[in-house]
Amino acid sequence: MPPIPPILVSLDANEARRARAQKIKAAILNDDHFYLEDPKKCPFDLRFHWENKTINVELKDFTGDGPSHSDYVASIINPSGHLYQQILAARELEEPLIIVVLGGDAEVVQAITNIVYNRGIRGQEAENKIIKYISMVESFEANCIGLNIQVWRLKINPWRRLLLNVRKMLEGGDLTVFRPRPAGSERQAIGLSILCKRGLGPARSSRILEKFYISLVAKEPDSYLDDCPGIGPKLAMAIQDVLFIPNSRANRPKDRKRPEKL
Repeated sequence: MPPIPPILVSLDANEARRARAQKIKAAILNDDHFYLEDPKKCPFDLRFHWENKTINVELKDFTGDGPSHSDYVASIINPSGHLYQQILAARELEEPLIIVVLGGDAEVVQAITNIVYNRGIRGQEAENKIIKYISMVESFEANCIGLNIQVWRLKINPWRRLLLNVRKMLEGGDLTVFRPRPAGSERQAIGLSILCKRGLGPARSSRILEKFYISLVAKEPDSYLDDCPGIGPKLAMAIQDVLFIPNSRANRPKDRKRPEKL
């Protein structure tokens, strides 16, 4: 079985000098799906690459210098904010960009409140400014999403969730793990009804299965279940038992090499 290559992670050299970099590195090193390169110059804080696909990540936290304690909020509501320039740069690269905000709604609102009060604004004017800035941030995020730039607010377990989300974006999502699990005696009937869509429910499927098997048919003469990425000998045997695949098609014989890809 050919191994699935890990996702290559590049950490920007400037990001590597920040305190949070140690937590990022620890999360990556503890996840076998990723391989961390030495820090280097990157267009954004993090860069993920896997099978000719790249995802850039820009991190925004609430511990920066200045009275607002939020580079993210300040870069949106200030005319000279650099986040807009970063988004332009990402669009020029024509690579996906994710803005990861290391906090939730409460932190965003608090940062906005800090900015307003540190400008000496008080009373009704302060309340109006806070409402205005909250609307600006919400509008900014909505427009980012409209441009296929995702904005994630990750407050709890941000690094683990970040890695999981990026991996699923690169490798593809799979909701089958959340599907209802019918009893063993019903699985083929339900599977057949799903494959055939409307008009064939589990009851009719059961009648068909009294006379027919559901099975897999190899597309190429020299194909075996354990040739498929992620399918080992044990899983191949389990699939063989359920779908009545001939013994000769489950596991590739040791004396037969896999054909080379053209």
